[in-house]
Amino acid sequence: MAQPPDLETLKRDAARGIAAAQYNLGVWYLQQHGADADYAAARRTLEAAAEQGFAPAMSALGYMLLRGQGVGYDPSAAGDLFLRAAEAGFPEARYRLGEMYGAGYGRQQDPAAARDCFRQAADAGHPVAMCQYAYCLSQGMGGDPDPLQATAWYGRAAAAGEPRALCAIGWRHEHGHTLSADPIRALASYMAAAVAGYPGGSMAANRLAPHLDDEHIAHAQAMSRQPIRPDAPHESLIKSGTTAPRVAAWQPRCFLFPDLLSQEECFHLIAMARPFLRTARVLDRQTGERVVDQARRASSARMLDPLRDLVVWNIEQRLARYAMLPPENAEPITILHYGPGDEYRPHRDYYDPRAPGSRVGLDQGGQRVATFLVYLNDVEAGGETCFPEVDLTIPPATGCGLLFFNCDPDGAPDASTLHAGAPVERGEKWLLSRWIRAGAYPVTAG
Repeated sequence: MAQPPDLETLKRDAARGIAAAQYNLGVWYLQQHGADADYAAARRTLEAAAEQGFAPAMSALGYMLLRGQGVGYDPSAAGDLFLRAAEAGFPEARYRLGEMYGAGYGRQQDPAAARDCFRQAADAGHPVAMCQYAYCLSQGMGGDPDPLQATAWYGRAAAAGEPRALCAIGWRHEHGHTLSADPIRALASYMAAAVAGYPGGSMAANRLAPHLDDEHIAHAQAMSRQPIRPDAPHESLIKSGTTAPRVAAWQPRCFLFPDLLSQEECFHLIAMARPFLRTARVLDRQTGERVVDQARRASSARMLDPLRDLVVWNIEQRLARYAMLPPENAEPITILHYGPGDEYRPHRDYYDPRAPGSRVGLDQGGQRVATFLVYLNDVEAGGETCFPEVDLTIPPATGCGLLFFNCDPDGAPDASTLHAGAPVERGEKWLLSRWIRAGAYPVTAG
């Protein structure tokens, strides 16, 4: 449906019971421009096509149920639809089913089943599934790690033009991991991803290009216009290991994790969150309402289903391990975006028990005992996290995590955790934020 449809013909064919027309009409109701999407009409026409066994309609209905688009959030029913469509041979549904197994919503969390679903969808030519399968192989999720096969699958997805895979191949050429170290080919891959509209592509290209001369940049530009076809990966080039975490301060208790997230994970979170950004809000400590406050100038998106995919789930587990607190105690991961001049003025993350509005927050899992922040990109200037009472400043660096505990070991709020997000002077800042409670955080709290 790249061209505007002949709507009257589409409606006539749909009324005649032609499943493909019913599906396309349902998609049109969801994607129409200049007016609100008509979810009720979309559901009716998609259901009519699904009743005839039309797999794309089953998959589209399942996604509506995961998004709660006019039909209510129902992951179990969505999973059943994806399963039916997958068994009918629709790769997109098999990929969606993999995400549900991977992140554990609508299906019991099962990394091996997720990996198998991704492999089947990848074998059928689904580029996003190729990336998720490659991610499973690189992380050892659902089976043994296999960095060579991971790179091979990223290469197949890159050849298909998938921008996330282009960035993954670029990073491998940039760092000489399973592929030859070649900054020109790395830049070409990043440039190709940038042309495809992937935010990480332009970020990586802008970071790498200043280290190359004009001739090399021109060569990379020419290469980026051709299909990216990586060489076969080499076992002798496998690199592993991360920088050990270190203590940033003991008062307050702050710990730095320089390589907490990979570049791929950072860029994936940015790409997933960007279409869903909304003006960030804060809890009014007097009324308990969530309000817009000039103290926090930023936009945010919470990684809820279906944005909470296999990658997000894996990151959630990693943050829980390092914080040594159960993953179910954490609020959903929030992705924050700060443009030039945006900031978060000095504040504390814990709920002050003396403030009447804090009761709303405390009733949802108890006190915020810890905060995890992870920079998702390098910032041209500004954007540091500052602790003014202890003269501690953490500059932005892609993948660098900061864990600090808002309460002392006895559970009392620690006033020295006063911190701020310094104004962004140039460029933009992307940040992962996750607050961890003293008890389990209710799933229904969102």
